[in-house]
Amino acid sequence: MKRNFLILVISGIFLLSVFALAITLLTPEVTADTQAVSAANQLYQVGNYEDAQRIYEQLISQGVEDSTVYYNLGNTYFRQGDLGRAVLNFQRASQLNPRDPDIRANLELARTMADVPFTSTAPGPLSTLAEMTSRWLTLNETAILALAIWFLACFLFLSLRLLDGGKVRRILRYGAIVALLILALIGLSLGSRIFTESTQHNGVVVAPVVAVSSEPGEQFATDFSLSSGTEVSLVETRGNWARLAVPGDAIEGWIPLNSVETVAGGLLTRDTLL
Repeated sequence: MKRNFLILVISGIFLLSVFALAITLLTPEVTADTQAVSAANQLYQVGNYEDAQRIYEQLISQGVEDSTVYYNLGNTYFRQGDLGRAVLNFQRASQLNPRDPDIRANLELARTMADVPFTSTAPGPLSTLAEMTSRWLTLNETAILALAIWFLACFLFLSLRLLDGGKVRRILRYGAIVALLILALIGLSLGSRIFTESTQHNGVVVAPVVAVSSEPGEQFATDFSLSSGTEVSLVETRGNWARLAVPGDAIEGWIPLNSVETVAGGLLTRDTLL
């Protein structure tokens, strides 16, 4: 009995160590220069939004992935009347910190001010599940939660093998079953997030107004126009043109590459969607 208990303790310590290492690997941080952020914040406070914007963008170009920096950048664009880039950067901030109420509020305000149609997700169960979890957890947080439940399930099953029968064993058995059910749900959620984010490229129109053509090229007929701040799904690129779809609507067309930016990766390029 003592030997089994010792094995259980050692196994628990090992699993916790591996889990701690996994968290470190899944949550890399590139912290922003506090002096630069402070300088940008001061410029923003005195109404110098353009210079504050340049500092925030410089930090992002250096590899900083910070929800506060994207949020502040979105505010500078909002104050300058660039609602497209305001929506874009509030979206980026929300991806990094989906539970922040200020980010949510400013994103909804920018959408309202832009006065453009918004549909939160494309139809389909995977897209719906991905959106539900993305409102509360980042992709990394979802992966860490799935890993934590997996380690817990492993520990519970190991305990069942090593401990004798009795009330404790019954409790462990029920706990292991519950852990497996939760793991299945979180695993499905994680899979749907990865699938959705790898196959659906969300973007925001940043040009004041852009004409949507039936085919890639200025010589083709214009079907309709989209305003700055319209959120779209990007399907493919061809030359200097991108084919888009408006989520929730049976609307597709082509717009110039430089009139739209992706939420995940900045300016759209010819190989962004490949």
